[in-house]
Amino acid sequence: MNAFPLQKPLRVFHYIGGNFGITGIETFVLHLCAAQKGAGFAPSIILDVEGREQLRTMAEDHGATLHALPTRNRNARGLARKIESAGYRAAQIRMLVKILRQSDVLHIHELTFGIEIYLAARIAGVPKLIVTHHASMTFHKEGWTRQQAATFWLQKRWASRIVLPYKAASEEYIAHGVSRDRAAIVPYCVDQNVFTGLAGEPEPGELVLVMAARLVEGKGHRELIAALAQLAPHFPGLRLLIAGVGPLRSAIEAEVDRSGLGDIVEFRGQVDLRAMPELLRSAHVVVLPSYMWGETFPLCLLEGMAVGLPAIATRWFGIPDIVEDGETGILVEPRDVETLAQAIRRFLTEPGDYRRARRKAVARFNARYTSAAVAAAYSEFYRQEPARNTRGWPKWAKIAPILAAAFLGAPDATPVDFDDDLVDARSTVMIRA
Repeated sequence: MNAFPLQKPLRVFHYIGGNFGITGIETFVLHLCAAQKGAGFAPSIILDVEGREQLRTMAEDHGATLHALPTRNRNARGLARKIESAGYRAAQIRMLVKILRQSDVLHIHELTFGIEIYLAARIAGVPKLIVTHHASMTFHKEGWTRQQAATFWLQKRWASRIVLPYKAASEEYIAHGVSRDRAAIVPYCVDQNVFTGLAGEPEPGELVLVMAARLVEGKGHRELIAALAQLAPHFPGLRLLIAGVGPLRSAIEAEVDRSGLGDIVEFRGQVDLRAMPELLRSAHVVVLPSYMWGETFPLCLLEGMAVGLPAIATRWFGIPDIVEDGETGILVEPRDVETLAQAIRRFLTEPGDYRRARRKAVARFNARYTSAAVAAAYSEFYRQEPARNTRGWPKWAKIAPILAAAFLGAPDATPVDFDDDLVDARSTVMIRA
């Protein structure tokens, strides 16, 4: 039996903590919302829009209602910062409680372990809590704070499901106390109704690479340029399209000029989500030689697969779960320019290998990574998982978030020992699970 009446649209609120610009997390949630809207749900997104106001329009385009979190004063220092932080958190919790009283499901997209959303969900009596993690425990171990420890302790007790996009990451969370029967693996997705059509096949001696990633340290732009510098004199039909913005753009452009690649490398800047399919269809291979700490499950590889692009990428975090080495693409070791150049050369000189990888990439995308398939997987969790304790707090306890906010302090709290039973988080938040 379904937990909710079928005649009423299920109200799913997606919460994205932190603000790192528009990344693969936001894009994934937009794709998921579009599929959920098409399936008859009523999706909403809650996030901080400061510096990324375009998300309002993007959410509307994908059938989701957007709720913007309150802005804060980021210039305060010392004691003033602690006071501002406590006041901001209390205001944020009040706003979240008001919004979440309308929800049937709260789906938290976890990256920063912000405790406010969990406290607000408890007060509002949210019937169902699903958490999708967007970083591995290996990433979080560095700089683990009292706030993160407390949040993780609450999460393990309140969430109906704790979801990771690939198996190794899920096993890490299980090793740190997540119940195996509540852990789940669901990959990211791409809207198959937006990423339509297939890229054309290259002519002999031609190959257009595309790299769609932020221009930040660790994504592998420099290594890719070094590999192209080796190949360009021998393959005049080789081209590279770079989509994305970031602090390293000037340095990467300078590296292109020093390498004499100005005629074959084109910088496209920030590419709107709606224009991304066309850009990818103009290429033949999607490339991501990432070694960025915290890389999880890069959406650009899924987007490329959707339009028939085999991938060249690194054995790094969740990437090997996306790219089947020798089947849907080629995997290389991080920072290995020589093997990266060899992989590109292989697709240039072995058209049979290229066509086979292209065909298998499309098949793998259709089998695993469509937004319809991923939305269906989450729908099972939303509708069938028994709710955890949904009772809201009594009125006297509603002051607890304010006390917790004041105690936990600013988000950059002092790091703690990750393995010390999560600093006995039960004493950090005075609440009975």
